[in-house]
Amino acid sequence: MSKLDRRSFLKNTALAGFVLGFPSIIPASALGKDGTVAPSNRLQLVGIGLKAQGGGDMRQLMSKKGVQVIAVCDVDRRVLKSSSENVVKKGMAAPKQYVDFREMLAKEKPDAAVHGLPDHWHGVISCALLRAGIDVYGEKPLANTWAEGKAIADAVKENGRVWQTGMWQRSTPNFRRGVELVRNGMLGKILKVEVGTGPNKQTMPPAPQPGEKAPAEVDYDMWVGPSSEFAFDPRVFHFHWRWHTNFGGGMLLDWVCHHPDIAAWAMGKDAEYPVAVEGTGELREAPWNTHGKYDYTVTYADGFKMSVSSSFMGMRFIGEKGELFVTRGKQECSIPGLWEKDLGPDAWRCPGTTDHYQEFVDCVQSRRRPISHVMAAHHTTTIGHLGNAAVFTGRKLKFDAAAGKFVDDAGATAMLSRELRKPWSLEKI
Repeated sequence: MSKLDRRSFLKNTALAGFVLGFPSIIPASALGKDGTVAPSNRLQLVGIGLKAQGGGDMRQLMSKKGVQVIAVCDVDRRVLKSSSENVVKKGMAAPKQYVDFREMLAKEKPDAAVHGLPDHWHGVISCALLRAGIDVYGEKPLANTWAEGKAIADAVKENGRVWQTGMWQRSTPNFRRGVELVRNGMLGKILKVEVGTGPNKQTMPPAPQPGEKAPAEVDYDMWVGPSSEFAFDPRVFHFHWRWHTNFGGGMLLDWVCHHPDIAAWAMGKDAEYPVAVEGTGELREAPWNTHGKYDYTVTYADGFKMSVSSSFMGMRFIGEKGELFVTRGKQECSIPGLWEKDLGPDAWRCPGTTDHYQEFVDCVQSRRRPISHVMAAHHTTTIGHLGNAAVFTGRKLKFDAAAGKFVDDAGATAMLSRELRKPWSLEKI
């Protein structure tokens, strides 16, 4: 049944709900009264991977007018319970709960999905959602490998879906202002761009006790999913999975869709891939196996270079006329009065809005491309994939995006993809 047919069916058979076991008392909001949106016109949303960032994303989206959460999915039943409770607190009907996303896709027909999954699940689940005709708000980075990111981008195009990545700094006023100043030549010709994404200073959790297993509420094998088998270790689990390459790409990949994305956007490089990279780094202690400190530089086809370092946070644009530094909640400009200057009616302006979550809702409804669209995310995440390859190998690398490989370097090329554990696949579930 198509979404239109389904909604017409619901509208024409509303009273049948009582026969099917609807509660005898229904909130006015559930019936579209008191200024709310009628059920037949609501954007029906499902949430997947809802601990921490994913849960926050879902709460933001369901606060928007016309959005209704119909199902939640997580391998941790504790997260399922709290997520469902948050939906009910918003005055909505209790959503269906699922541990396995495949069951959810078989039983639910949502318009859109939001996911805050660990990176190793981004490729498989995102592609499955897109093939099912579902628009997606997906967390950053786009994917755990370059090949999986490309698969997501291809699936968005092939299925005509709306995709928005959680690159929310694109909707933040001071970052947008910085981008506009650079794009409009207010600093003159840009001579150098330096980006800082900070070091991994996380405190490692205690080692597991002998024989310690995953919490009983967690389907741990499902959590590991398409990654290689991995014995449970609380040091490489909720949140801290980021620091192990079986599940994430370290601080370097975790932050690439923030400050490096804004810098690339300002320089007009979010629509192309770098062609070369080199870098160095310092690994964290085992069992974490990603870099706590790193420095790398990507080069584009026109010779433009952008350096990324863990030594600071923010981005610095050095131009012929002056310098501009922008970070979260702060900016500094060497040119007096430039930050407040009226750029005029003909100036280049950042597209999109300053409400990142409303942007997604609006784009699902209008079919407009979001400000943090999938190709922007893929180009930006590629910066991180290339950075990791250079830092891990210690070699200067040349990247051929058309071929999806590094030139004359099979070892580095192997880092751009991975073998998925059976039965998981990017093509089918």
